[in-house]
Formats: sequence, C-alpha cells, structure tokens
Amino acid sequence: MKNQNQKLTWPSSRKAVKFVVFSLAIMLSFQTVFSQVGNSIGFELGFCSGGVTGFSGQNGLFTGAIFKEIMKYNKKKVNETGVLTPTYGLELKLNWSYYSTEAGGINVYTLPATFKFNLGSHMDEQSVVYNEKTHTRVHTYTKFRAIYLYAGPEAGYIKTNITKGSDKLSPAFAGIVGGIQIWFNRFKIDVYGQRGLTSVFSPGNNYIQGGAVAFGFAF
Repeated sequence: MKNQNQKLTWPSSRKAVKFVVFSLAIMLSFQTVFSQVGNSIGFELGFCSGGVTGFSGQNGLFTGAIFKEIMKYNKKKVNETGVLTPTYGLELKLNWSYYSTEAGGINVYTLPATFKFNLGSHMDEQSVVYNEKTHTRVHTYTKFRAIYLYAGPEAGYIKTNITKGSDKLSPAFAGIVGGIQIWFNRFKIDVYGQRGLTSVFSPGNNYIQGGAVAFGFAF
C-alpha cells in the first residue's frame, strides 16, 4: 500500500522540483560571477537513474553533492589581459544518490576525484580591485560561460536492505565516472554517468551503474 502511494505522488513531486530548479536557474543566470572562477565550492541537486545491475524494478530518484573545483589558469592570458581563464584541473565531490526498488531503498555514497578539461569559455570583466594584503588583483566578471569535459575514479559505499540469496553485501566499491558540465555564471548543469568496477555482492556480478542530471550553484 505504501509503494502505491509513492507512485501516485512521485510525478507531481517531480514536476514541482523541476519547476523550482529551473526558476532558480533563470535567476542565477543574471547574477554577477564569483571573482575566483575555477576555484569554487558549491552544491548540486538533481535526478538519477540506474541502480545495482542484476536487480529488476529499480527507479533512480534523487542525487545531491557538495563539490570543490581546483583549476589551472592560462597564465599568459592572465599576464596580458588580467582575465582568469580556467584551462584544466580537478574536481572533488561528496555525492549521494537514492534509488528505490521493489524490495527496498538503496543509498549510494561516492567520492569522485575527476580531471576537468575546458572545451571552451567566455567571460566579460567588470572590475579589478587590488588586494594590498595579498598583493593580488581580484577580478569580478559580469558573464561567464564554459563547457567542461571530465572523467576519473571514484570510491563508494552502498547502504541498502535488499538481499540476494546467500550472497553477502560488500558495501565498499570502486568505480569510474565521467560527464560534461555547462556553466552559466554561478549556475551549472552537470550530466554524467558512473559505473562500478567491483561488485557490491560477493560472490556475484552486481555493480553500481547509472547516470544523472544535476543542477549546481557555486559560491
């Protein structure tokens, strides 16, 4: 009876969440860009699909993460124009995803460390303020657009009440993740996929696998 109620309320809840996310995206796209482009901390929320391979009746629901990006800059362009242009670097995440199944729920926690490469970006500088304490110039931008491609390894942990016969749950796993990010000022759209490399049941061939679309905001 509980599962039937969830199926009835989920479509309307999903529409409401989508409306809030896209409304936030429109507002944020007009915001002034943070001064340190490419070295931000932020969070993201979205929708996921997939689950554990070998099990039927799975539905991906929500995903969320806290991220930190550490990007290298084009030093030549910085010296010539003062504009900070991210080129490549790392992004660290603490990610959570939730999947529902006929037998129960699945919580997946992952820690990806991915390499990011800038496929193209554009920014308009608004002002430059000299910081006397650090002897550096702080740049503020009115617009920032960029596309990043990223991939890398991840460590994960699964928490679930589903069982598979006499097989034993092996909650810790290793995997890989890859995707593409589109940035609009402080706001980003992140589309990615992940695949476990070690089984979460032993013995067995049951891997974490799926994808997600997330909407993020950087401080």
